Amino acid sequence: MSNSNYICETENIAAYIEGDLDPVLASAFEEHLTGCSKCAAELKAQRLFMCELDSALASPLQLSVPPNFAQVVAVHAESDMRGLRERREHARALRLCIILSLAAFALLGFASSKAVFLSARSVAGKILRVVSFLADLIFNAVSGFTLILRVVARGLMADSRLAGVAGLLLMILAIAFLSRLISRYHRTRVIE
Repeated sequence: MSNSNYICETENIAAYIEGDLDPVLASAFEEHLTGCSKCAAELKAQRLFMCELDSALASPLQLSVPPNFAQVVAVHAESDMRGLRERREHARALRLCIILSLAAFALLGFASSKAVFLSARSVAGKILRVVSFLADLIFNAVSGFTLILRVVARGLMADSRLAGVAGLLLMILAIAFLSRLISRYHRTRVIE
Protein backbone atom coordinates (compact mmCIF):
# COMPACT_ATOMS: atom_id res chain seq x y z
CA MET A 1 0.00 0.00 0.00
CA SER A 2 1.46 3.38 -0.89
CA ASN A 3 1.95 6.09 1.69
CA SER A 4 -0.51 8.41 -0.12
CA ASN A 5 -3.31 5.84 0.05
CA TYR A 6 -2.55 5.21 3.71
CA ILE A 7 -2.81 8.93 4.49
CA CYS A 8 -6.16 9.25 2.61
CA GLU A 9 -7.92 6.73 4.87
CA THR A 10 -10.88 8.09 6.86
CA GLU A 11 -9.57 6.54 10.08
CA ASN A 12 -6.50 8.77 9.79
CA ILE A 13 -8.69 11.86 9.56
CA ALA A 14 -10.62 10.87 12.70
CA ALA A 15 -7.36 10.02 14.50
CA TYR A 16 -5.89 13.40 13.46
CA ILE A 17 -8.92 15.27 14.89
CA GLU A 18 -8.70 13.35 18.18
CA GLY A 19 -4.90 13.80 18.34
CA ASP A 20 -4.22 10.05 18.23
CA LEU A 21 -1.93 10.10 15.16
CA ASP A 22 1.73 9.71 15.83
CA PRO A 23 3.71 12.92 15.18
CA VAL A 24 5.41 11.69 11.99
CA LEU A 25 2.09 10.64 10.46
CA ALA A 26 0.41 13.83 11.69
CA SER A 27 2.97 16.00 9.89
CA ALA A 28 2.71 13.83 6.76
CA PHE A 29 -1.07 14.16 6.94
CA GLU A 30 -0.90 17.95 7.27
CA GLU A 31 1.40 18.03 4.26
CA HIS A 32 -1.03 15.79 2.37
CA LEU A 33 -3.96 18.13 3.14
CA THR A 34 -2.39 20.92 1.08
CA GLY A 35 -2.58 18.81 -2.10
CA CYS A 36 -5.68 16.65 -1.50
CA SER A 37 -8.99 18.51 -1.64
CA LYS A 38 -10.94 15.35 -0.82
CA CYS A 39 -9.17 14.87 2.51
CA ALA A 40 -9.39 18.59 3.30
CA ALA A 41 -13.17 18.54 2.71
CA GLU A 42 -13.55 15.38 4.82
CA LEU A 43 -11.50 16.94 7.64
CA LYS A 44 -13.68 20.07 7.54
CA ALA A 45 -16.89 17.99 7.56
CA GLN A 46 -15.72 15.88 10.49
CA ARG A 47 -14.64 18.94 12.50
CA LEU A 48 -18.04 20.56 11.85
CA PHE A 49 -19.81 17.37 12.96
CA MET A 50 -17.73 17.21 16.15
CA CYS A 51 -18.58 20.86 16.94
CA GLU A 52 -22.32 20.26 16.41
CA LEU A 53 -22.17 17.13 18.53
CA ASP A 54 -20.38 18.95 21.35
CA SER A 55 -22.92 21.80 21.29
CA ALA A 56 -25.87 19.36 21.25
CA LEU A 57 -24.49 17.43 24.21
CA ALA A 58 -23.57 20.57 26.15
CA SER A 59 -27.12 22.01 26.19
CA PRO A 60 -29.45 20.55 28.83
CA LEU A 61 -32.06 18.24 27.38
CA GLN A 62 -35.57 19.14 28.53
CA LEU A 63 -38.15 16.56 27.55
CA SER A 64 -41.50 16.76 29.25
CA VAL A 65 -42.79 13.32 30.10
CA PRO A 66 -46.24 12.95 31.61
CA PRO A 67 -46.22 11.61 35.16
CA ASN A 68 -48.14 8.45 34.18
CA PHE A 69 -46.06 7.77 31.03
CA ALA A 70 -45.21 4.15 31.94
CA GLN A 71 -48.88 3.35 32.59
CA VAL A 72 -49.94 4.87 29.24
CA VAL A 73 -47.33 2.80 27.37
CA ALA A 74 -48.39 -0.37 29.23
CA VAL A 75 -52.08 0.20 28.39
CA HIS A 76 -51.29 0.78 24.70
CA ALA A 77 -49.07 -2.30 24.57
CA GLU A 78 -51.73 -4.42 26.26
CA SER A 79 -54.45 -3.26 23.87
CA ASP A 80 -52.20 -3.94 20.87
CA MET A 81 -51.48 -7.50 22.09
CA ARG A 82 -55.08 -8.35 22.97
CA GLY A 83 -55.84 -10.07 19.64
CA LEU A 84 -52.94 -12.49 20.03
CA ARG A 85 -54.17 -13.83 23.35
CA GLU A 86 -57.43 -15.30 22.04
CA ARG A 87 -57.68 -18.99 21.13
CA ARG A 88 -59.07 -18.13 17.73
CA GLU A 89 -55.94 -16.16 16.89
CA HIS A 90 -53.69 -19.04 17.95
CA ALA A 91 -55.63 -21.48 15.75
CA ARG A 92 -55.54 -19.08 12.83
CA ALA A 93 -51.77 -18.57 13.22
CA LEU A 94 -51.24 -22.35 13.43
CA ARG A 95 -53.26 -22.93 10.24
CA LEU A 96 -51.28 -20.25 8.45
CA CYS A 97 -47.98 -21.82 9.58
CA ILE A 98 -49.12 -25.26 8.39
CA ILE A 99 -50.18 -23.89 5.00
CA LEU A 100 -46.86 -22.08 4.58
CA SER A 101 -44.92 -25.22 5.62
CA LEU A 102 -46.82 -27.37 3.12
CA ALA A 103 -46.21 -24.83 0.38
CA ALA A 104 -42.49 -24.76 1.22
CA PHE A 105 -42.29 -28.58 1.17
CA ALA A 106 -44.18 -28.70 -2.13
CA LEU A 107 -41.82 -26.19 -3.72
CA LEU A 108 -38.78 -28.02 -2.36
CA GLY A 109 -40.21 -31.32 -3.59
CA PHE A 110 -40.81 -29.90 -7.04
CA ALA A 111 -37.29 -28.49 -7.22
CA SER A 112 -35.71 -31.70 -5.94
CA SER A 113 -37.82 -33.91 -8.23
CA LYS A 114 -36.58 -31.93 -11.18
CA ALA A 115 -32.99 -32.44 -10.04
CA VAL A 116 -33.61 -36.17 -9.44
CA PHE A 117 -35.23 -36.52 -12.87
CA LEU A 118 -32.28 -34.82 -14.56
CA SER A 119 -29.73 -36.96 -12.72
CA ALA A 120 -31.71 -40.16 -13.45
CA ARG A 121 -31.89 -39.17 -17.10
CA SER A 122 -28.14 -38.60 -17.15
CA VAL A 123 -27.43 -41.98 -15.51
CA ALA A 124 -29.85 -43.75 -17.90
CA GLY A 125 -28.10 -42.13 -20.86
CA LYS A 126 -24.71 -43.33 -19.63
CA ILE A 127 -26.01 -46.87 -19.04
CA LEU A 128 -27.56 -46.89 -22.51
CA ARG A 129 -24.23 -45.83 -24.03
CA VAL A 130 -22.39 -48.64 -22.19
CA VAL A 131 -24.96 -51.25 -23.28
CA SER A 132 -24.76 -49.97 -26.86
CA PHE A 133 -20.97 -50.19 -26.75
CA LEU A 134 -21.09 -53.78 -25.40
CA ALA A 135 -23.66 -54.79 -28.04
CA ASP A 136 -21.46 -53.34 -30.80
CA LEU A 137 -18.43 -55.11 -29.32
CA ILE A 138 -20.19 -58.49 -29.21
CA PHE A 139 -21.62 -58.04 -32.72
CA ASN A 140 -18.22 -57.13 -34.15
CA ALA A 141 -16.51 -60.03 -32.32
CA VAL A 142 -19.06 -62.56 -33.63
CA SER A 143 -18.84 -61.09 -37.15
CA GLY A 144 -15.05 -61.29 -37.09
CA PHE A 145 -15.04 -64.84 -35.75
CA THR A 146 -17.59 -65.89 -38.40
CA LEU A 147 -15.51 -64.31 -41.13
CA ILE A 148 -12.35 -66.04 -39.92
CA LEU A 149 -14.16 -69.39 -39.79
CA ARG A 150 -15.47 -68.95 -43.34
CA VAL A 151 -12.03 -68.13 -44.68
CA VAL A 152 -10.46 -71.08 -42.85
CA ALA A 153 -13.28 -73.43 -43.91
CA ARG A 154 -12.97 -72.43 -47.56
CA GLY A 155 -9.24 -73.11 -47.46
CA LEU A 156 -9.75 -76.51 -45.89
CA MET A 157 -12.82 -77.57 -47.84
CA ALA A 158 -11.52 -76.90 -51.27
CA ASP A 159 -10.86 -80.58 -52.05
CA SER A 160 -13.86 -82.32 -50.49
CA ARG A 161 -16.43 -81.78 -47.82
CA LEU A 162 -15.21 -84.62 -45.65
CA ALA A 163 -11.65 -83.37 -45.73
CA GLY A 164 -12.84 -79.86 -44.87
CA VAL A 165 -14.83 -81.02 -41.85
CA ALA A 166 -11.91 -83.18 -40.72
CA GLY A 167 -9.53 -80.23 -41.10
CA LEU A 168 -11.87 -77.99 -39.14
CA LEU A 169 -12.15 -80.55 -36.33
CA LEU A 170 -8.39 -80.99 -36.36
CA MET A 171 -7.93 -77.22 -36.10
CA ILE A 172 -10.38 -76.96 -33.15
CA LEU A 173 -8.57 -79.86 -31.47
CA ALA A 174 -5.23 -78.16 -32.03
CA ILE A 175 -6.47 -74.87 -30.52
CA ALA A 176 -7.86 -76.71 -27.45
CA PHE A 177 -4.60 -78.68 -27.04
CA LEU A 178 -2.52 -75.50 -27.39
CA SER A 179 -4.57 -73.67 -24.76
CA ARG A 180 -4.19 -76.65 -22.38
CA LEU A 181 -0.43 -76.68 -22.89
CA ILE A 182 -0.24 -72.93 -22.21
CA SER A 183 -2.28 -73.23 -19.00
CA ARG A 184 -0.11 -76.14 -17.74
CA TYR A 185 3.03 -74.22 -18.52
CA HIS A 186 1.82 -71.26 -16.41
CA ARG A 187 0.81 -73.54 -13.50
CA THR A 188 4.18 -75.26 -13.43
CA ARG A 189 6.00 -71.92 -13.46
CA VAL A 190 3.96 -70.70 -10.47
CA ILE A 191 4.71 -73.88 -8.46
CA GLU A 192 8.45 -73.76 -9.15
